[in-house]
Amino acid sequence: MRRGVKKHTKRKSNHQKKSLLAFILMVIMIVFLAVLAVKHFKESHTSFLTNAALNVPYYEELPSSSSQIKNENKMSSTKSPNHHGYIVTLTELPEFKSVLFSSGQNGEQIVHSAITLSYDEEHEQAHWVSYKLTSSMLKGKEKRTDKFIQDPKVSTKSASSSDYRLSGYDRGHLAPAGDFTYDMQAMRESFYMSNISPQSPSFNRGIWKKLEDQVRYWAREYEEIYIVTGPVIKKKEITLGINNVTVPNYFYKVILDIHPPEYKAIAFLMKNESSNRPLLEFAISVDSLERFSGLDFFPMLPDTLERRLQEMKNHEIWFE
Repeated sequence: MRRGVKKHTKRKSNHQKKSLLAFILMVIMIVFLAVLAVKHFKESHTSFLTNAALNVPYYEELPSSSSQIKNENKMSSTKSPNHHGYIVTLTELPEFKSVLFSSGQNGEQIVHSAITLSYDEEHEQAHWVSYKLTSSMLKGKEKRTDKFIQDPKVSTKSASSSDYRLSGYDRGHLAPAGDFTYDMQAMRESFYMSNISPQSPSFNRGIWKKLEDQVRYWAREYEEIYIVTGPVIKKKEITLGINNVTVPNYFYKVILDIHPPEYKAIAFLMKNESSNRPLLEFAISVDSLERFSGLDFFPMLPDTLERRLQEMKNHEIWFE
């Protein structure tokens, strides 16, 4: 009788162990499946947002060229009278509510009402100035103040207008006053010394002005563009005034158009000297300018779109 009880107890114990093992395996399987499901959801969600930002249906592959984007936008618009109802446009993203369109060089970030900039204390000027420009902004009647003043927000104090006196260099605008005729405060900010760099007079009044006029033409043509502009200092050879304002070797502008039917970006890099060459000859890819300047332009864009825009080299489409 005792031997039978022992066998029964042993079988019961083995059965409990097997049940416990089966339960543990089942829990592990459930956890594993849950992890896979979460991973799949994240990948699908990310894919949808990236494609949606390109303004194409999420089930289609990303287009490989601006012409393909144009064709797909036409297709999507014919599928629905209001295709923006299920497609997120880039300008609706929170990142585009700010005018921070560049990063790098670790300067002091200054946010004004019309422009954002990164101030370079070592060279007493901005690493970059960024802002949005629309066709409606260019309809303003605000006049130039021609009053160059120190930027009140720069904690270390910006350069002063007197640094340029009798230097032979212009107080050259990075973001030009002509882009801010829509508002008195915006015009005032354009004359902050943080938005000014030493420019050769023939450069400032020649090829640089020509580029500024072209940018305003694009703002009217495309209705809304985003701009980053600034100096590139490779060697500190010449300085001006008591604040030792460095004369830059180069200047650049980057222009971004992200409105249908095309998404495109273009960069310009120019020596701080006179030139009669056409603007197209100064055009380079945004990626090339990033490597040359050490800056990161439009970091708020979805990675896939940012890479494609930065690598664009068909600059002729801007001049068609």
